[in-house]
Amino acid sequence: MVSLLAWSVPPGAIGAIGLDPAVAAAVGPMRDALDDPLGDALIRAVEARQPPAGAGSLVIGVIRDGRSLVVGRGDAGRPDGGLPDGRTLFQIASLTKPFTGTIMAELVREGRVDPADPLERHLHRIGPVPVAHVPAYGGRPIRLRDLATHTAGLPSVPETPRFSWSRLEDPQNPYKPLSRGDVALWLSRYRLPMPPGTRFSYSNIGMAVLGEALSAAAGQPYERLLKRVVTEPLGLRDTTLHPTAEQRTRKAVGHARGRSVPDWEAPAMLPAFGLYSTVDDLLRWLSANLGDCPGSVAGPDGRGCSPGTAATLALAQSVQVDGQSLAEPGALGVGAMALGWFVAWADDGTPILWHSGSTGGFNAYIAFSRAHRWGVVALTNSDPDQVAADRVAIDLARRLARGLEVRPEVASLP
Repeated sequence: MVSLLAWSVPPGAIGAIGLDPAVAAAVGPMRDALDDPLGDALIRAVEARQPPAGAGSLVIGVIRDGRSLVVGRGDAGRPDGGLPDGRTLFQIASLTKPFTGTIMAELVREGRVDPADPLERHLHRIGPVPVAHVPAYGGRPIRLRDLATHTAGLPSVPETPRFSWSRLEDPQNPYKPLSRGDVALWLSRYRLPMPPGTRFSYSNIGMAVLGEALSAAAGQPYERLLKRVVTEPLGLRDTTLHPTAEQRTRKAVGHARGRSVPDWEAPAMLPAFGLYSTVDDLLRWLSANLGDCPGSVAGPDGRGCSPGTAATLALAQSVQVDGQSLAEPGALGVGAMALGWFVAWADDGTPILWHSGSTGGFNAYIAFSRAHRWGVVALTNSDPDQVAADRVAIDLARRLARGLEVRPEVASLP
């Protein structure tokens, strides 16, 4: 049995069915969606979970055996008036975390860091503020691996004089007051409640701190690292921390409780959940993770991935922590953690890598099976009380898994 842990939130109404020609060209030819088993599976999954008419939209993409399809439903609220499609821009929230994990894998390959490195070896300041002390427990330090697998012993979010989840200045844009300097001061004073590496506890701040450490080790800002390692080589032109004016004309408007809500601004948390992207770009990301890379990072014969890129992606996908090996597995259960990716196990023992994410007005889900050559991504800007993107994606994953049972479990996050 496959257990895909789902941490949720949203979808829409009526829209467009279509293929992005660029993605189709990159990953292979595609027959007419309505006459194709892949298209039929995708459309059935969307229609089964389609919410009542209302504000917001859902865009879902699938790739299988080198073929891809995108379906959109609802009203994205794009400034250019466009229908929800593969080029519609969404906040992808915690789908950012596997990107950060892949950056770590590349720096490991380059010899700049080791997963067992103590955090204090690389992190001396965050932004303009020095980190006076990196917390440890009984002499046991936080390692980079602990941060990438949510086992460092850090909370989900910090508590600072200017930021507290229990007394938010603006619940619709909660992280805006939290600065990188605030994080440095908080970390310097924080006391770990448990030894690192012994308990799974989902931590947004832990992933943000990892991004700071990786930037320090590489001598480059996180945004530059992201471009160098992932988005530029893989041609992810719409995957960005800071959308351009043109990209914003294609951006969906977030919705919650029947109203439009602003995008979350989180200057201190970008490596944890700062990215925007599109379904087309995330299909390219999935294609690379399935072993099909474009252009300069393709293999020597134009197929597969170059040796360096293949090694980086393989390390990012490799299990670092197995829930059953932890003293307190918590919500991880019998699953596992790679570098930023959650790992579930199919009946045949092969891994399914996945992640979900939410901000106030957006919900996202991504999953893939390299062994069985499929991947799925769902992005939505609809009300969180409606059908969540992860439910639609998991429905589709059941169909793609060819008899492998996919059982979603839901755990709440603070």
